[in-house]
Amino acid sequence: MGVNWDEHLLAPLHHVFGDEHEYRPKNGSPFPVNGVFDRGYVQASENLDGGAEINTTNPVLGVRDAEFSGHSMPVQGDRVFIQIVGGVAVNQLFNIADVQPDSHGGMKLVLTIVKAK
Repeated sequence: MGVNWDEHLLAPLHHVFGDEHEYRPKNGSPFPVNGVFDRGYVQASENLDGGAEINTTNPVLGVRDAEFSGHSMPVQGDRVFIQIVGGVAVNQLFNIADVQPDSHGGMKLVLTIVKAK
C-alpha cells in the first residue's frame, strides 16, 4: 500500500507554513487557495556571448492538488494575488508562468510579476 503524501505530509505542512492567497483563473471566478510562497530561487544560466553567468530569480507558490477540487487545475496565464506571507504584506499580483506537478499530490507554480500599467 502506498503512502498518501497529501494526507501525511503536504496537508500538515501547508497547515503550518501556508498562507491563504487569491487564485484568479483565466476562465472562472477567483477563489482562495492555501499555498507556500517563496520569493524566488536563483537560476544560473550561461551567457551566450561567453561572458559571465546570468542569474535570474523566479518566485514560486507550492500548492496542493486538493486546493483545486471543484475548480480547473492551474494553467499558464492564470494569476494569483499574494497578499500576506507569514504576517508580512506582499500585495503583489503574479502570472502563472509554469505548472510543475510533483507526483505526490502537490505542484509548484512558477510565477512572474504582473507589472502595473
